[in-house]
Amino acid sequence: MTNITRQQKLDVDPSHGRRAVDVFAKELSERFRSVSTSRPFVAFVILSAVVLGIYYFLLASPLYVSEASFSIRGREEPSAASSLLSTLGGAAAGGGGPTTTDTAELLTYISSYEMAEKLDQQFHLREVYSRPRLDFLNWIPRSSSRERYLEFYKKMVRASMDHDTNLITIKVKSFEPRLSQAIAAALLRMSADYLNNLSTIVRRDTLKTSEQDLQQAEETVRKARLAMTAYRASTGTLDPAASAFATSAGISSMQQEILELRAELAGLLSYNRPNSPMVVQAQAKINGLQTQIALQQQRIANTKASDSIAERLRTYEGLQIASEYADKQLVAALSSYDAARSLASQRERFVVPAVAPNLPDVATEPHRLSSFLEAMLVLVAVYGIVALAIAGVRDHQGI
Repeated sequence: MTNITRQQKLDVDPSHGRRAVDVFAKELSERFRSVSTSRPFVAFVILSAVVLGIYYFLLASPLYVSEASFSIRGREEPSAASSLLSTLGGAAAGGGGPTTTDTAELLTYISSYEMAEKLDQQFHLREVYSRPRLDFLNWIPRSSSRERYLEFYKKMVRASMDHDTNLITIKVKSFEPRLSQAIAAALLRMSADYLNNLSTIVRRDTLKTSEQDLQQAEETVRKARLAMTAYRASTGTLDPAASAFATSAGISSMQQEILELRAELAGLLSYNRPNSPMVVQAQAKINGLQTQIALQQQRIANTKASDSIAERLRTYEGLQIASEYADKQLVAALSSYDAARSLASQRERFVVPAVAPNLPDVATEPHRLSSFLEAMLVLVAVYGIVALAIAGVRDHQGI
């Protein structure tokens, strides 16, 4: 009999517990309904605190943050060539140091879909972000659109610049510490590759015009030299100017010889007859020299003949002037090309790491308490604004 009594005392009725829970839930709902009717603000605060507390303290996934910092550098020492180009070309010549445009372009590239897609191909970020978890705010479906994926990527990867130190800081958040560090390191590497490619493009564009001018000047010099060589080959004269000088010198020599022969002839006539052999011989020499002088003078002065010395000299001097002008153009093109190369070198940009990506030991986000309090303040402010708006509408209707 005693054993039966003890067994009855130890037995538990399962329906009794369910009834107790139902009674508690019913009582709690009635109290909440009563409070929400009499004190709606208190009910709103309690409900918001419960919902936010469940999310931030129970559902929010821990996030590991890896940080890295770097700066953009360039050749800071401007050369005389770049100063000359800057003076001649104004702002188009550019400076030696990095500008805010370079930093803005790099920050835009880091936050672009192209960078997000490259990281997805390397680390399978869509798969990482779509893994099942209770934290619905830090989750996206695997088949999400490009816009949704990019928006979530910008939430997990942030890049900013400190205008005082000119340092660019990258913060990468993920659900695994090593993944955060690996993504930050990849961002540094891809940023360096981007700046290197950008510097290559700028260098090519900077040198493009100068290279074209230099090639054109070299071609002009080549054609001018070939034209002079072809003319020399066709005329058989290396230097028509020297030939003309030699002809003029020969004419002067013959004229001097004629003067001497005439003096000698005058002496012969003083004691010989005009038809004497010596006088005739001297007169023949004078006549021969005069004929040679006339022929040489006609060869020099006749501009109608294509093989005259004057015509050859005119053609040769034209070719010589063109060759000298081409040489000066080549020198100017070489100077311009050297200046452009110096300017292109100054426009080169490269990444200088300041702080390497760290391996986080603990999850630093979300900041549960501070985020909870901030969300509560926002909800209370929203409630106050809505309450004031409703009160204003009611007062207006009462009027």
